[in-house]
This record gives sequence, C-alpha cells and structure tokens, in this order.
Amino acid sequence: MLNNTEAKNAGALISINFGNGLVEIGALTTLIGSTTAGDLVLGNRGSAGLVWGSITSFGTSSVIKACASAASPGWLRHMLGLRTPASDAAVGMSLPLEPSKFAQSVRSSLHSPLGVSCNSGPEEFDDPIVMKASTAVDKRPPYRDVYAFDRATSVMLEELTATSAGDPLMIHTFHAYPFFRTHKMRFQIAVLGLSLFKRFEIFFLLTYGGILMGLLSAIPFTLSFLSATIVEIRDITVSRRPMDVDGHVDLVAGTLPTTKQLGGPRKVVLGAMKNPRTTIWWRAFWALNAILQTTSLVVSYLLLGQQETRIVLAWAAFQLAWVTLRIFIFHLTDSSEPMADRPMSGHQLSSLPPSMRLRVANLVLAVANYQMHLHPRGIEGYREDTLSAKQIATLLAAPNVREVYELRDNDIQPNSSVQLNILAIVGDTALSSAAWMIGSKLTPMDLYDSCIVVLSYPQTEKQAQQIVAIPAARVYTARASLQSAMTDSENVQPLFIPRGAGAQAADDEQAWVYWIPTDSGRWLQIKSTNLTVLGKITAEVMDDIQLTKKLGAGNLNISLKDAEDVKGIVDYSRKAANCLLPFLH
Repeated sequence: MLNNTEAKNAGALISINFGNGLVEIGALTTLIGSTTAGDLVLGNRGSAGLVWGSITSFGTSSVIKACASAASPGWLRHMLGLRTPASDAAVGMSLPLEPSKFAQSVRSSLHSPLGVSCNSGPEEFDDPIVMKASTAVDKRPPYRDVYAFDRATSVMLEELTATSAGDPLMIHTFHAYPFFRTHKMRFQIAVLGLSLFKRFEIFFLLTYGGILMGLLSAIPFTLSFLSATIVEIRDITVSRRPMDVDGHVDLVAGTLPTTKQLGGPRKVVLGAMKNPRTTIWWRAFWALNAILQTTSLVVSYLLLGQQETRIVLAWAAFQLAWVTLRIFIFHLTDSSEPMADRPMSGHQLSSLPPSMRLRVANLVLAVANYQMHLHPRGIEGYREDTLSAKQIATLLAAPNVREVYELRDNDIQPNSSVQLNILAIVGDTALSSAAWMIGSKLTPMDLYDSCIVVLSYPQTEKQAQQIVAIPAARVYTARASLQSAMTDSENVQPLFIPRGAGAQAADDEQAWVYWIPTDSGRWLQIKSTNLTVLGKITAEVMDDIQLTKKLGAGNLNISLKDAEDVKGIVDYSRKAANCLLPFLH
C-alpha cells in the first residue's frame, strides 16, 4: 500500500498530466485552421468581424495568417505563401509596374493578370493648365497589374459586358445620381455589444490566473474592439451621405496582349471606388493584431501549462463558447457588397470629354508598361519609352503629327549627317496596347519594331522651334563582343534572327537603331549609345540602297533584310498611331 506522502505525490502527478493534456488539446485546436476566423478578421463580414475573428484562441493560426497576409504588399504576400482566397476578397492582389526586382520575381511565377489599374486624383486631368504643361514633365499615375480583384470589384465586373475584338470600345462609368450605401447598423452594433461578454473571461483570468494571463487576453481584445468601433462609426457616417460618382480608380480587365498571346475581350471602368481596406490604417491594425495574437498565443500556452486544472478547464470552456458564438454569428452575416450594385452606363470613346479620354489613355499605357515586363527585349531596353498620357497628348497634338521628316537641301547629300533633338519615344508596347484597346487586329508581333519618334526642328532666324511626331521603325540589336569582332571576316554568313528572340546573356553590345522616313525618300538612321537616344544626337542620312546593303550584311542580329522591310514597319507604325490618337484628343 502507498503511504500518505506517496498518495499525495501520485495525485499531484495525475492532476498535472490532466492539465497539460488539456493545454496540448488547446494548442492543437489553435493550430487547426479556421476559414471563419480569417474571413471575419479581414472585415469581409462587417466591422464586428474584427472582434469575433480573434475573440478566441482556437483558430488563432488562421487569424495570424490572415492579418499578416492583408498587412503585406502583394509581392511579399505571395513570396511568403500568405495569400488566401479571403485575403484576395478583402484587399485583392496586385503588383506595382515600377521597376522592382521583388515584384518582377513574383510576377514571373504567377499566371497572367486579370487586368491593370491606375489611380486618377480629382485634380489630375481637369486643370487646363496641367493639360498644357511643359513637354519635359513626364508624370504619370502609378500603374499596377492585378492578379485578383477584391470582391466588390469582382462583382461589379461580372455584371458588365466585355467588348470583343472589332466592336466599338465601351467605357463604363457610374450613373450620376445620389447613391447611398446600405448598412445593417443595428445588427453590427448588437454583435459588437455581444463581444463585451469577453470581459468575464478577462476578469476570471486576472483573478485566478494572474495579471499576465488576464492582460494577454485583454490587450488583443481591446485593440480589436476599439478598431471595430472606429470602423463601425465610419460605416454609419458613409451610409448616411451619397457616394461620390467618381471613385478615381480606373481599370481594364481582360486577357492582356503580349508578344506570346493575343489580347482578348476587355472591360474598361473609369471611377471605380477605392477599397478602404487598402489604406495604411487597416494595414496597421492587421500588422499590430498579428503581433499581439502571436505573442498572446505563445505566452498564454506557456503560462497555461503552469496553471491548476480548474483554471485550464475554465479557460477551455470560454474558448469553446466563443468558437460556438463565432460560427453562429458568421452564418447570420452575409458578405454582400452593396457598392457593387451601383448601376453603370456605357460610353463610346468618341463621346467622352478629353479629360476622360486621357484617363483611358493612361490605362492603355498601363497595359504597355505590363508588356515591357514580359517583353523578350527586357524592361531595361524600354527605360526611355514615355508612359505619360499627359506628355504624349501634348507632344502628339494634331499639328505635330507628320508622316516624314523634312530635310533641308544641304542635308540630302550622300553620307551627310543631321543634328536632331529627340524629345520622346512612343514605343511598340504603347502602340500595340492602343491597337488592342480600340479593337484593331494589329498584334504586338505586328508592331514589334514600330514606334513614334518625337523630335524638334532646330530653331532658325526665320522659323521658331517646331515639334514633330513621326511614325518610324526601330530594332533592338544585341551582339556579343566576339561576334562584333568577326563581322569584317569574309567567311561570316549573314544572320537574320526572327522577331521575339530577344537578347542573350552573352550579348554585351546592345543598342537601338532607328530609321525615320524623310520627304526626299531617304532615311535618317540613329543608333543609340547605351540604349539612350533622348536629347541631341547625330543622324546619318542614307538612301534605300545604302539601307539595304547595311541590313543585308546580316550582322545586326535582327530579322530585317532590306529597305522594303523597314517601309513595311513604318506603314504599321502609321496605322498604330491612328489607333493611339483617339485616346489623346
């Protein structure tokens, strides 16, 4: 038989094992994912969800992942594997189209985007002074390629009819009438009030589990409750005033054109509402909540292992009660998006005012920017192509657009040169994007070597400086140093590389070569220095015979063989220019 001391020790061991077992079960339930918790804490079910998503320790792993996902930029969310359907519905998923190694790395691992978007502030296009700004200003709104639209935008797009190739482009905007957002204020306030029963758990833990246990439960709850209250006050305020007609978010959804795929049907929306959950305040809440939940999770289970069995049992009972109520509340709420039900009207491009057409032009250039990231030539080759709708609209004013460059008499001598001042380049990606947007059959491969060169005539005593925009041809030549040294050898055979091959890693000699048509039937040839042509540069005058001889040598690693090929490209450039101009004027 056991003596009294041994019996007491055995009883203590049994009690400790039982308590630790409950802690292990609690830890397991915490690690088990909860889509309900993640959906609620992201605000997909209203303001009260911010509290109820994280009110219990059960399912905390999903809460932490959801908060970390929503608080992170899109590229980081994807790299860390935090992206979920719930986070896509809450904040969408997009990448900046500015040069970024991280964004480009993520972009290469994703499927094709659903579209592109850009922001347009209320003052961006309405100021006539801005419309006539200096041509040196190359400002543009930030462009993004979108891989998941948030739920409100997705529902809105589903209700729109896409414009097929060959059909007149339709641009959708919200109807200009007072629209009030519906909001279930009483339900949200009641559910928020119900969460205050959490104070009984906090009081119990403070009294019997220690101050630290109580604070670990109280602090995350207080943050969530105060944040939810602020969000609810904002929702009530917003629901009592008419929504803005123009939300200043422009987007185009559809299969975007690239050199490897044709563009598909597209939907263009001007003035979509900006998602409030993409603001810094929401991201700050999610980031802080993720930190607090992680800290509370780890420390709480360390402390629970040292508590008496009755405290662990009471703690587990509270968590089970909150989980049950959370599931019940989740199914009482709905994820409807009242903002997505606003009626929209379609407009043809020609019926829009100039400021609205310029916003569509920005979407064209956003598609062009996306193409640059996937282009075989690499985005570095396109660093001088302008992507500013304002600048292009100013430079490509109707009087400036010409078919040829007018040479002076002393410029047309054989092997003569001309000093040019190049102001801007409108590249093939911009032209092919405009062709796709307006419904032309021209493809990115058709316009692979097309461009528009904007330059200025030198100022003379008789004539002021004049800006001209001329559709031209350009090729991207890339050669290795060894190949360049062998070009003078008689044994080297002409080499013509098909379009789309791009530059190779060993090609350390890369340059743009431009051919601008002139009024005398000759060509102005420009070769870039370190891929740079903007500014003052010398152009060589050559005729068709000289151009054919240069191309026929086959040492530029391009597909063009003679002057007729260049003329064909210039014809394509002129057709594409006619696709771009309707967006600008």
